[in-house]
Amino acid sequence: MSLQGKVERFQIASTVSERMRGMLFREPDDITRLLVPCHDIHTFGMRHPLDVAFISKEGDVLEVHRKVSARRRIKRKGASMVAERFSQEGDWLKAGDRIRLGVPHE
Repeated sequence: MSLQGKVERFQIASTVSERMRGMLFREPDDITRLLVPCHDIHTFGMRHPLDVAFISKEGDVLEVHRKVSARRRIKRKGASMVAERFSQEGDWLKAGDRIRLGVPHE
């Protein structure tokens, strides 16, 4: 995944069980998880805040939520996937960015 010109560590969660688990029961790390397909997430049972980005099927970032606390549900009509990570300071995704999966072009 290319985020603002640099390659980040990521995992794709594409099975029902992977998407249902998401960040649940994980300790903070620097991995961005991409839930595909997905347009609706919850933070019930989470022990750490999350950064969440809703992304269209074309890869356009539609909406971003930073420092999402526990016991929340967020959904976005038109989203086909969700990127989520443990909340961190600094630049990340923002509405209008485009996600590209694959090998970076030189």
